[in-house]
Amino acid sequence: MLKLIVDGINTFFFYYVFIYAVIFFISTISSVLEINEDKKKRKYFNKLSIENDENYVPVSILVPAYNEEATIVDCIKSLASQNYPNYEIIVIDDGSSDNTSSIVVDTFNLKKVVRPIRRVVECKKEKNIYEGIINNKIKLTLVKKENGGKADSLNMGINISSYPLFISLDADSILQKDSLANIVMPYMEDDTTIAVGGNIKVANSVILDDGNVVKMLTPKNVFAIFQTIEYFRVFLTTRVWFNKFNGNLIISGAFGLFKKSAVINVGGYDTKTIGEDMDLVVKLHSFHRKNELKYSIKYSHRAICWSQVPEKYKDLKGQRRRWHIGLITSLYMHRYILLNPKYGLVGVFSFLYFVIFEMLSCIVDVFGLFIIVLSYFLGFLNIDFLITFLFMYMVYSIVISIVSIILESYTFKNTINFKIIVMYIIFSILESFGYRQICGWFRLSGFWGYKKRKSEWSKITRKNQNKVFSK
Repeated sequence: MLKLIVDGINTFFFYYVFIYAVIFFISTISSVLEINEDKKKRKYFNKLSIENDENYVPVSILVPAYNEEATIVDCIKSLASQNYPNYEIIVIDDGSSDNTSSIVVDTFNLKKVVRPIRRVVECKKEKNIYEGIINNKIKLTLVKKENGGKADSLNMGINISSYPLFISLDADSILQKDSLANIVMPYMEDDTTIAVGGNIKVANSVILDDGNVVKMLTPKNVFAIFQTIEYFRVFLTTRVWFNKFNGNLIISGAFGLFKKSAVINVGGYDTKTIGEDMDLVVKLHSFHRKNELKYSIKYSHRAICWSQVPEKYKDLKGQRRRWHIGLITSLYMHRYILLNPKYGLVGVFSFLYFVIFEMLSCIVDVFGLFIIVLSYFLGFLNIDFLITFLFMYMVYSIVISIVSIILESYTFKNTINFKIIVMYIIFSILESFGYRQICGWFRLSGFWGYKKRKSEWSKITRKNQNKVFSK
């Protein structure tokens, strides 16, 4: 009887990994073809002139900040160098206990003002508002408010913003010079677009100056290297593929564009979940499907945002646990979408994919490999099955990672050199031997910790980019 149970579990894990490998293979091939086609088109594509203000919709950039004194100035300076004609920057200080506000006020010579705020979405009360002009043309607003969390801060930003499109941006993020133009472009091409996700890259080993990549250093931190490979795999394969059928359920909170009226229609960001980025996107899908409104949610791999990732075990653990708590909460709150044909491919494929291969994959990463190896040593499993499973489990991940690394190099020739490519390929092989299982365990802990931590900010140890790369 025990052998039958173990055989059943092992067979389930085998087919799970096989189907996952097939889906990832299809998504990777599709993404390679899509990115290659985009690369060809751009040779003949006459971009709308950014010198003509009439061609572009003005944008409000919202930067929620909580104890971000180490990175906030670099973030604002990168935003001030955008190659875009008309935008404003709004920093929302969510009751920081450090010098975030004073540093911004002093650095950019802001003045305290009194102005009304129209509350179209729920948020905590403001304390002080400061305004100023940087680079002789860009309006910078600082709102110091009561602490309410990241979602509450973004809602404040929506309330005080002036323009029809807004961007949510993490305070540790730095944009390239053309990032704003690239993330707005899908909206300009299709006016049914209500949201666009940006391409997040790891900033821990990059030197940026005035919005341009100056140099890529060889990463020194092991966790940063593994995460860089992960980001290549996610942002250049799965999300590009989901673009084809309007199936993206996540726009990273680090960098995303939204149509303000669409977000107001769904009540803004949910202040009761730490997965506010995914929750908002799912709400947008749901609202437009229920009301039979034509819409599009897109992803732009050319809209690049450089963001710091955790380099410490404790920070990585906290980040991955919070990410998974947000995923679980969003999927549970919107479970009515699952396999519901009313929601099209979003319900019958995207939502199912996120439940099976995003939410539950940590179980396979942590227990699947252990149970199958243990079964072999207990005599319940033959060597052929063990070898086949291990081959599928590791090779599919390694191949997809290597393809993603090569695709990154092909698409963005200035980001990584040959030496770094070789190093990433080596680490993509090592990833399956410990790192995946560690991250799987962090994510698994989210299943029993989501109620306790549902209101936490996703905070990691930050470094000043100029100080990190000044040597």
